[in-house]
This record gives sequence, C-alpha cells and structure tokens, in this order.
Amino acid sequence: MEVKLDCLIPYEKAISDADSVFRAVENNDKVVLIKDNQPVYIIFKYDAVKGFVEETINAYSYRNTLHEAMRIVLSEAEDNTMHAAILADEIFKRGLYFQRDGGKAQYNQIRARCGHYPNLFVALPRNFIKLREDVL
Repeated sequence: MEVKLDCLIPYEKAISDADSVFRAVENNDKVVLIKDNQPVYIIFKYDAVKGFVEETINAYSYRNTLHEAMRIVLSEAEDNTMHAAILADEIFKRGLYFQRDGGKAQYNQIRARCGHYPNLFVALPRNFIKLREDVL
C-alpha cells in the first residue's frame, strides 16, 4: 500500500479536528492515523463501484521514501537539525523507512540523500543535516 506524506495524520488531530481528517479522506481516498509514531488506523473512502478494498499493512509495505522519513523526523527536531547517524537511528526506531532487507539506512545514505534533494535539506559540517525552513 502506498501512502502519500500528506495522508499521514496524527491521531490527536483526528480527535480535535475530525473535519480536517474527513477532508483529507475526500482529497486522497484514504488516510493513515499515526499514534506513537506508528500507523494505528486507516480510513478509506467508500467506492460504490469497487466496494470495500481489502489492503494489508505490515512493516515492509508501509514505507516512506528515505527523504520523506528524513523530512518527518527533522521537522520535529530542535532547530530542524540532527546528526546523520542519529537521524538514521531515529528513522529506524520509528519504523519510517526500512531498507529492502529490513535494515536501517546508514548515515552515509542519509548524507548522500541531501545531495539528491538540495531543495529539502542542507548538509552542514560534521555530518549534521538541516531541513530547509521553506519546506516546513
């Protein structure tokens, strides 16, 4: 199952602002509610032609791209900055991204991803990674 980044909604927001959750479902056909940095609920839009679509989520099918996972973690970090190794650990700990073999992304992959997405990240000295402020 592929889930776009804007379809991930904090569980607390579903409680406090249910209308925004249903608007997101209308726009995207489905949303995933996140609690404790893990997917806990999926809300699908009913399709009269297809009926209910059965989909299964497991740790390996629920995947962000590495740069999406970096963006999620850095957006919550102090000064939107983290060391690449700590960022890699946090992404793995939260289950936001896994390599194909189920392992965690290495810090050098995190660092290399900055070069591929200069519009999202700034590589600072000593392997610190910063999320660009215009991305927030």
